[in-house]
Amino acid sequence: MFRNLLKSAVLLALFSVASPSLAAPFCGETPQIAALQEAWHDPTGRVMIASHRGGHLRSPENSLAAVDEAVAAGADFVEIDVRVSRDGVPFIMHDGTVDRTTDGSGKGEDMTFAQLRALRLKGGDTPPPTLLEMLMHTCGRVLVDLDMKTDRFAPVLAVVDGLGMADQVMMFDSDSDVLRNARALSPALPVMTRLQKDVPMAEKNRALAPVAIVHGDEETLTPAMKAAIADMPARIWANSLGDLDKDLGSGATACPRLKSLLGQGASVIQTDQPRLLRARLSACGEGGDEKR
Repeated sequence: MFRNLLKSAVLLALFSVASPSLAAPFCGETPQIAALQEAWHDPTGRVMIASHRGGHLRSPENSLAAVDEAVAAGADFVEIDVRVSRDGVPFIMHDGTVDRTTDGSGKGEDMTFAQLRALRLKGGDTPPPTLLEMLMHTCGRVLVDLDMKTDRFAPVLAVVDGLGMADQVMMFDSDSDVLRNARALSPALPVMTRLQKDVPMAEKNRALAPVAIVHGDEETLTPAMKAAIADMPARIWANSLGDLDKDLGSGATACPRLKSLLGQGASVIQTDQPRLLRARLSACGEGGDEKR
């Protein structure tokens, strides 16, 4: 059954080049996704929260259950890691090997779809989800950041475009050439580029306008860079992973760290603690619903 769904997605992607409306009916607009898209495309809008590897405090990371957890915690985006199996099926897993997160061992991308389906995620009873399963699960509920752990973007785009969900996902890769090649196949695909200290932003974003979001950090988000991104305009994605996430339970230490991150221009914050981050934004007087 799943192979038939995958074939249908690929065929829809091919037909949608000539007739984009063919892909539209599967995942139509919902009030929830419309509100999220409006916020996403307003660079001065409220701070948005991205849940790292789904919501994995109680669920296996990068699982369908992790998406449910993230949505229940009020996440605006779920960040998921995309790889492609040996026989061309996009699946969701962060690590290069399956050892840490499943009951198996070996390199995931060396495995076939059938071999991946035989695995079970630790802490659960399901196999690593495919991208098709994942997007069918997020459809209309939450925005998706596709963190590309592969340069095999064509099978990924076949699924995204086949489901008619290019407006609900964003592709991220630190290598802008991967994003440029992906855009050649899917011109409307939203992308997020990664700032690098030794590479001009103009080069990172070359031939990619419009860039939906720019990913930066304390080292790269200088005042000049923050101003340049505001002029584009685009949102700034930054991580609270690590020390800030650990401090979210304490206002005395979390508020200064959070204010510093927002001072760098961050308007999308990726976290392992989406519910706690939302509460801390409010407690620190930064809201979560007000425009920046």
